[in-house]
Amino acid sequence: KQWYQRRVRGNNKTSSSHLVKYDTTTEIWTVIREQTVRGEPLAELAISSDESFVSTSSSNGHVYIFDAHSLGLRRRVFEAHGLFVTGLSFTSTHTDTQFKLLSVSADRECKVHNPHIADPVRFLKAAAVLLLCIGLIYLLFCLLQSSDLLPHFDDFD
Repeated sequence: KQWYQRRVRGNNKTSSSHLVKYDTTTEIWTVIREQTVRGEPLAELAISSDESFVSTSSSNGHVYIFDAHSLGLRRRVFEAHGLFVTGLSFTSTHTDTQFKLLSVSADRECKVHNPHIADPVRFLKAAAVLLLCIGLIYLLFCLLQSSDLLPHFDDFD
């Protein structure tokens, strides 16, 4: 069996929250993994019934969904709510095998999040880095070719 905990370390200015996964099969629990969420106290915690996802929320209204095995951040929903999140719960129906995450807040809203969709911000960052690298390689190629360090394509006729 495994057990998850959220905890805060540090003082008010440098505090960070940690999502901690423990192995509880022995008498003395041991830490398996730990994930840091900087600058925000974590509020609520929910685990899907198949133990594939762990979700937590912040006092700023953000919702975080983690892979339960690796504690890798799967999805982050900034400002999912206007106020702090008061409850999280994973749910599924008998016709839908995929879990959904419900979050409720002091703003009197209930929102549904899909943990199976990866964070689009992470995808866009990766795409931007890839395009930047391709652009730099092209620029380097053009500079080398104009400085006669590379042969021109006309020279092969």
